[in-house]
Amino acid sequence: MNSHNNYAERRQRQRFAAIRDGKACIRIRVDGQDLNVIDLSIDGFSISANTAITDAEFDFEMRLIDGFGDKVRGRAKAVNQIGEADTGQIGCSFVSLLEQGEKTLQEWLTVIVICGASVRLTPADAESIVKGPSLI
Repeated sequence: MNSHNNYAERRQRQRFAAIRDGKACIRIRVDGQDLNVIDLSIDGFSISANTAITDAEFDFEMRLIDGFGDKVRGRAKAVNQIGEADTGQIGCSFVSLLEQGEKTLQEWLTVIVICGASVRLTPADAESIVKGPSLI
């Protein structure tokens, strides 16, 4: 895992803040820890750096905080860390998603994009943004 001292941007897709109404909207369970997802894309996610995640691959289960809808399960790995443990973030990439995970994840991201847009977007527009390249 890269630290903040030798960070290299790896994102191929745009990540979106996993926030609705100013609050975290997606939780992830890793090694018995329930954590808020900070941001999310179809390629990966970030979580707080004050976790016990190493650069080894790990199993996870992601769900909407309100408990509705399907869960996304799979394997991921930490690829970098920005900042110190108490204030930083760990960037993770998906290694594999189980069952309908990719479809569910894409649906969540489409809704996040539509809800966060300052202009009216169709579901097709939002899906294109989700699948498109990173804008940063």
